[in-house]
Amino acid sequence: MFSADRILYTDDAVCVVDKPDGVLSIEAPGSSAPVLIPLVASVLRERGEPAELYAVHRLDLETSGVTVLARTKAARSTLDRQFRSHAIERIYLALVFGRPRPNHGRLESRLVERKDGVVETSRTRGERAVTEYSTLAQLPEFTALACRLETGRRNQIRVQLADIGHPLVGDRKYGRRDRRFAAVRARRTMLHAIAVRFVHPSTGKPLAATATIPADFRMLLGDEQAERIEVILDPTRDGTAT
Repeated sequence: MFSADRILYTDDAVCVVDKPDGVLSIEAPGSSAPVLIPLVASVLRERGEPAELYAVHRLDLETSGVTVLARTKAARSTLDRQFRSHAIERIYLALVFGRPRPNHGRLESRLVERKDGVVETSRTRGERAVTEYSTLAQLPEFTALACRLETGRRNQIRVQLADIGHPLVGDRKYGRRDRRFAAVRARRTMLHAIAVRFVHPSTGKPLAATATIPADFRMLLGDEQAERIEVILDPTRDGTAT
């Protein structure tokens, strides 16, 4: 479920990991799914390292990819401020039905969460949500997008793309009613947090990390396309090392 090779970067202050899909970022009442922090802590203890960890943001259960954890309370406080001020750059790989037009765009809306946990757009209330997207590849049945979050609301990418008629492949929550839902077989929502860039809470220097495109994405994209996308979206290409 979680092995040492999923730790992308760690030091005394932060631990950046590649979260598998099917793992909760934090505990959820009534859910029996495994939780990320105990899994990472177990690996750290096996390596003889301190296992104190704090979540500073979260990914949906079915979303895989880069997750930033703090290893001290001081680091958590600093990272919390960066997330609240939207200073952290987060890039997601999304597979969506159809071909969004234009190829590059900015989605801005207000989101509200219903009592049943479903998030929807509203013209008059809710939290402001902004996502920038760009087309990476167009395949016969779906399009691969890079999505950059300006804000980080719950289910933001999934809701906004479904709202413009391009739900994520495999999204049973926001895309099941779409007539194209069964066109591509996917066991989960096809959303992967591929890269992150933030300011290290101790050193003040930029830190970037990237998570390999997982196998289920590769099956749909093909290895050549997946490798091309990894190169395009790698935030360390400018020399910022993980």
